[in-house]
Amino acid sequence: MSLNEIQKLSQNKLSFTKKKYTVIIGANPSKTARSPILWNYFFEKTNQNIEMIPIDTKKEHVKQILSLLSKDKNFIGGCVTVPLKEVVFKELFKKKSIDKITKKIGAVNCLYRENDRIIGTNTDGEAALKVFQKKFGNIFNKKCLVLGYGGVGKAIAAFFNSKLKTKVLVSNRTGISKKIIKKNNIEFIKWKEITSILPKMNIIINCTSLGFDKNKQTPIDKKKIKLVKDNTYFFDAIYNPLETNFLKLAKLKSKNYINGLEMNKLQAILAIKKVLKNKISSAKVHKVLTNF
Repeated sequence: MSLNEIQKLSQNKLSFTKKKYTVIIGANPSKTARSPILWNYFFEKTNQNIEMIPIDTKKEHVKQILSLLSKDKNFIGGCVTVPLKEVVFKELFKKKSIDKITKKIGAVNCLYRENDRIIGTNTDGEAALKVFQKKFGNIFNKKCLVLGYGGVGKAIAAFFNSKLKTKVLVSNRTGISKKIIKKNNIEFIKWKEITSILPKMNIIINCTSLGFDKNKQTPIDKKKIKLVKDNTYFFDAIYNPLETNFLKLAKLKSKNYINGLEMNKLQAILAIKKVLKNKISSAKVHKVLTNF
């Protein structure tokens, strides 16, 4: 069984009691990820003989883990979390195992099986856009700034970019190559120059890890928030905690703000459908997870 071999590459103890299994691969999903609880709740409520197993690992083990999973018929798919979304993308891209839209994003958050192959896709961007539009409506004429261009930032920027009249502006603490900027049709602004464009923005989205879990930092501080227009739309992709310091500052300027909880739930709904090969409708998955 592949799990016996994967255990050697994992930092947490793995256990598998059902007929089939899914995984979540990341640095510490066994401690902080919401997906195992959500997915296993769904599998239990729909009487699926499946479970999700978190795998805490390092990037140097990703290639071997993916190879082992692809050989195990009991493995049917799962998800990928920070900081391995881009690492998994690179490994699957080499094997031409990435779906069309995800090639542009450059990060994978969902895995599903096609015969002996593992295919990588991304449901983060679609989920974020749908949740945002459901709450705030059409974004066509809005100017959007995405803070952070890791796995989540790339996905959200790509989907929001597809709906906007003007290019999404992206800022990243470590910079972005000109090749990526051109390929993804975005406009890049240096982190230290954010101040100059804040007054022009209608939507500000935090896709950095600043504010996650016990981190109390925020990508926009008290001084910068004063530059933002009233009634700007704020979106924090973080859901733990539900109210980050970024959102606390946002509340000083606007009534239009949202955290990442619903996005997290919807990306899971989309991912579960993929993994189960669309045998269960989105409506069914959503109904089961409504009160989660």
